[in-house]
Amino acid sequence: MKLETNTQLVIQRYAAYLIGLSGFIVLLSFIWLGQYAHPSSDDFCMAAGVRQEGLFPHLWNHYVEWSGRYSGNALYAIYPLIFGMFSGLVFMPALLILLLFLSCSFFLSRLFRLGLFSKPVLLISLVFVTVFLLGMKHTASSLYWPAGALSYQTANILLMFTLGLMVSLCDRLQQQNSFYGVLFTLIIVIVLGMGTNETNMLALSGIVALAFLFQLRSGWSSVKPWLILSVITLGCFAIVYFAPGNAVREASFPLRHDFTRAVYGSLDMGWWVLMGWLLNPLFIVATLLTPFAITRLYSLSPCTFTLSNASLVFVILLTLAIPFVLQFPAWWAMGGWPPPRTVDATFFVFLLSWFLMLGVLTIRFAPTDFLNSSGKYFSTSNGLIFSMGAVLFMLAVAGNFKFQRVQQDLWLRAEPFNAYMLQRYALINQSVTHKHLALLVPAFNQEFPRSIYFNDIVPDYRDWRNACYADYFGLQVIGREKQLKKSDHKMKRISR
Repeated sequence: MKLETNTQLVIQRYAAYLIGLSGFIVLLSFIWLGQYAHPSSDDFCMAAGVRQEGLFPHLWNHYVEWSGRYSGNALYAIYPLIFGMFSGLVFMPALLILLLFLSCSFFLSRLFRLGLFSKPVLLISLVFVTVFLLGMKHTASSLYWPAGALSYQTANILLMFTLGLMVSLCDRLQQQNSFYGVLFTLIIVIVLGMGTNETNMLALSGIVALAFLFQLRSGWSSVKPWLILSVITLGCFAIVYFAPGNAVREASFPLRHDFTRAVYGSLDMGWWVLMGWLLNPLFIVATLLTPFAITRLYSLSPCTFTLSNASLVFVILLTLAIPFVLQFPAWWAMGGWPPPRTVDATFFVFLLSWFLMLGVLTIRFAPTDFLNSSGKYFSTSNGLIFSMGAVLFMLAVAGNFKFQRVQQDLWLRAEPFNAYMLQRYALINQSVTHKHLALLVPAFNQEFPRSIYFNDIVPDYRDWRNACYADYFGLQVIGREKQLKKSDHKMKRISR
């Protein structure tokens, strides 16, 4: 019997290692690919504006003339000043991925009162980040483009830290311990998070409002901190929403502020993205593995969770509503489909809520012996299911389209694109050195690494992207040769 138990433990341990190895390879691939990414479009506009006007004057002008995202704008304005526009971009994806991982670990450790670096917490955080990265619609603009990544991934990171700090605040209030340090930290995190982007602003506002309503049944001493957080959140919401720059930007969208169109568009696109997420094989496998992860955390946790049927129904309805509700800000502002990075921000919030919902379902309905027997190992049948799930997780990762494209970009496309961009920078520096301030650069006539390529200058030198590019590098005008068509590529290969 002891030998059989040890065998089960070894098998399940190696199954966990297999899941961890699969996730580690995914994160390493995305981090490695970051060394080939390059800034584009808004990155040069912001950097050139900061250089010409100064940091704070330009951020104020940006707030008045374009966008109310005070912290999102500040992040991608300050980052190049600290780390460099080009050299710093190499480390940005790695930094964001690691912070996503750490913020998830922080939230789980606070929720279950476990160590931040305990193995189950680290493994589950690794899986969560893996599923998120491989479920993103557009990694190029959501992870590798500074203007998008620092606005959206920073928001996701702050959201996770907010949830963890909220759990800590609840604990201190229940234990009647001093909570002012946690409250002050939480205020800072919320203020930063509210100014990143409108999607996460809406999600964060909803979380703070729900926390305040939940605490109303407690005494004034417990409600007071949440009231402070609610007032601050509302103030930040007003700062972003009523920014003069929003009206300027939205004026370029003729279908903006059409409530009926925004509602129908949010419902239509919400259903479309929800089906895409739910039918993703990796998402399905991760869902099937979630009960095992929850029971592992639950068996090690000193906490007990009391979950009513009403709270269960609320969590389910909230989770299913997220893909529709979080589409609304973009549809209201633009009157059309939101950019992919906004969809990815919605996906993150949905993914978080989905796994929390599965956790609630597991704790509420799983048999007691299943919940309490997995502190060391699962039973024979459950251990077999877990091991099979680990193999399926590895296969789902290997067969994931995004993972395959990342690998293809790493080994085939990223290096030629990087060499082309470095050659362009050398050509620009040479032109500036010799006072040739009007420049036409060659086109990139190979296949782009779509995992990291987002945008670029165009043949028309009058385009706003070209104007920002020229301002940043000290040119008067810059253009780009037209790219070869696919038929031209074929003729080129035949001639060889």
